[in-house]
Amino acid sequence: MNLRCACYARFSSDRQSPTSISDQLRKCREYAKHQCWTVLEEHIYTDQAVSGAALERSGLKELLLAATSEGHPFDCILIDDSSRLTRKLADALNLYERLTFAGIRVVAVSQGVDTDNPQAELLIGVHGLIDSVYWRELAQKTHRGMQGRALEGLATGGRCFGYRTVKTDNDSARLEVKSEEAEIIRRIFEMYGGGLSLKRIAWQLNSEGVRSPQPQKGRVSRSWCTSSTRTVLTNERYLGKLIWNKKRKIRVPGTNRRVYRPRPKSEWVIVEAPHLRIVSDELWASVRRRFELVREMWGREEGKPGLASGQQRQIYMFSGLLRCGECGGSITLVSGRRRNGAESYGCSMHQQRGESVCTNDLLIRRDDLEERLLRRLQETVLREEVIDYAVERLRQELDRRHDELRSELARMQDEKKQHETEIARLVEAIATGKGGPSLTEAIAEREKKIQRITDRLAEPGPGSLHERLEALRTFAVSRLADLRRLLSKPESVHEARALLAEQFGKFILFPVADSGRWNYKAAGSVDLFGEKLVRVDGAGGQNRTGYARLFRAALYQ
Repeated sequence: MNLRCACYARFSSDRQSPTSISDQLRKCREYAKHQCWTVLEEHIYTDQAVSGAALERSGLKELLLAATSEGHPFDCILIDDSSRLTRKLADALNLYERLTFAGIRVVAVSQGVDTDNPQAELLIGVHGLIDSVYWRELAQKTHRGMQGRALEGLATGGRCFGYRTVKTDNDSARLEVKSEEAEIIRRIFEMYGGGLSLKRIAWQLNSEGVRSPQPQKGRVSRSWCTSSTRTVLTNERYLGKLIWNKKRKIRVPGTNRRVYRPRPKSEWVIVEAPHLRIVSDELWASVRRRFELVREMWGREEGKPGLASGQQRQIYMFSGLLRCGECGGSITLVSGRRRNGAESYGCSMHQQRGESVCTNDLLIRRDDLEERLLRRLQETVLREEVIDYAVERLRQELDRRHDELRSELARMQDEKKQHETEIARLVEAIATGKGGPSLTEAIAEREKKIQRITDRLAEPGPGSLHERLEALRTFAVSRLADLRRLLSKPESVHEARALLAEQFGKFILFPVADSGRWNYKAAGSVDLFGEKLVRVDGAGGQNRTGYARLFRAALYQ
């Protein structure tokens, strides 16, 4: 019987030779010739560099469409072996069922599997299981090999902006820094740490024609966007760390699409690679602080509407920094045209939910609020006298605490001398042959007590702490200068807003009666010292709460 035959061939990786297709087709034609069958050249279907783990392949789709069409144009499908159709057992059995129902015979010429054979379903199941196991074992071996390369600090594939891959003598690959791209990366870190948003950074880089990372396969456009700048700012490789195995790819059943799933941190492979460092620890830390600040000030709270990725809505000085003193909701632009400052701020809760939620219906023009609030900031807060006041308060508190400690320190000195005397007696007892395990334990116990007392006595005194206060004053004065400079330049609105958020946080607006008319009174906390403050509880180091919000400023509008 002369059967009309279609042929299907596939190879799975772009690293394989394209001649694999012609070799498979040659074997199919030889088999058909031996069986006196006819190969229809118009029904040759192929897929190149496509995995057999999914059925979403253009060549296979065309083959199945023709095979299951009414009055199908061929009687038989020839393949080199069963793995060319699929490497998954479930898919192999499904294809067998579909093609058999359509009246299409399938022959795997290298394995001698023919669906016309009564044992075909069993043979397809066995070979499908073998193909599936081979596919999984190959994936495991590949993963193991990549892990070895990662532990050696070698390249593990994939592009990374800022680096190039260089072949080594043993046919491996290593990464090295591309200086021109490294400069761009450092600039992005500096821009974001300086207050620019992700969107503004992307706009500026694109306007200057700065070269962006190579787009993913299938994308034509090559330009910066918020996601690409965020990817740069979160890549720990720029700190000189190679981190591998953070995610794994999982194929969506029945498709060639793969999705990423995170792996537990215990499975990560982290290798220090100082030669790959592009960003300093200080620059990285400044960006992390900015991310945290943006997330706190403008991020989406769980279960509430907000801004994904912490992006700001507006470009105005106080956008996202104003809160209603009546209900705690946001003060936002609720009316007016957005030009010439004609739009007005008001309570968003009152505007959107009514008086039953918030009774604050007071509106204030944006330009009026900005002018008055900035003026009062300059008059009442952004002065060196404010810093001198805060530093003096800290100094007084330090002196008071150390006065309280003096009597305790004297007692501790006496206790230390007593323990030292007891240790001397115990050592003498051991030297005269009267020692034992109990005496040794007693000595060890007293030595620990002496060490604890010594550590306590070694804490910094008022003099050294006062020196650190002077350093804090110098730092705070520099922050004042930065704020004054930024607030005086309208084009620096992004940087100014970021610094306002860091130093003041939220401004609370209270509606009050003023000279027969209603207006807003603003109150806010001031933090011009940052996070690193002296501790006065005897431990040294950081104190994030003691004086970080030392005083409050009332700013009347």
